Amino acid sequence: MLTRLCSVALSAAIAFSVPAATFAQDATVLSDASRYTQATHRRIVEMRFDLPPAEIIPLLLTRVDLFDPTIAEVHFDHSQSENPGTFGVGSRRICIFDDGRELVEPIILYDPPHAYGYTVDVEASTLSLPVSEIVLLYDFGNALNGGTNLSVHAFYDPKIPGTGIVIEPVLTGTLRRTFQTATDVFGGTYLGDEKP
Repeated sequence: MLTRLCSVALSAAIAFSVPAATFAQDATVLSDASRYTQATHRRIVEMRFDLPPAEIIPLLLTRVDLFDPTIAEVHFDHSQSENPGTFGVGSRRICIFDDGRELVEPIILYDPPHAYGYTVDVEASTLSLPVSEIVLLYDFGNALNGGTNLSVHAFYDPKIPGTGIVIEPVLTGTLRRTFQTATDVFGGTYLGDEKP
């Protein structure tokens, strides 16, 4: 269920070259979320990491196993990437959970060090979710202490209209646990979440 929702990850073999960015620059990347989703329910999660974007982005992308213990394996399919055979928009991350179910996450935004985002292909996934659409957009910025400010924008629509009031606390709890664990593991502070 949503308690098994995982973040986007890349193969640890991918090398990143992530230049510095300012928080103001990053804010413009996600200024038009409607380019990525029409979902009506939203949640924003805020956190700060001690590491700079060049170091935290690869960790968040490649070491999901450290902050989501239900993930047993992660595979990637780059056959639908905008540059077939290499990671990019269109690549699909496949999270395999301890019980064998899979969550397939197509990458819809990849702009390091500013942002990345993904959706869940509910048709290709064997992990059933109570949503018809879910999109997570990650917005990175430099913190004054040399670390990273991160805002995660979650957008979703329930499969059954009118059930958002039931799904929202589950999704909120999942996001909160996932990112609190990530800040604990990688060093940082979970700042909170809100419904905009």
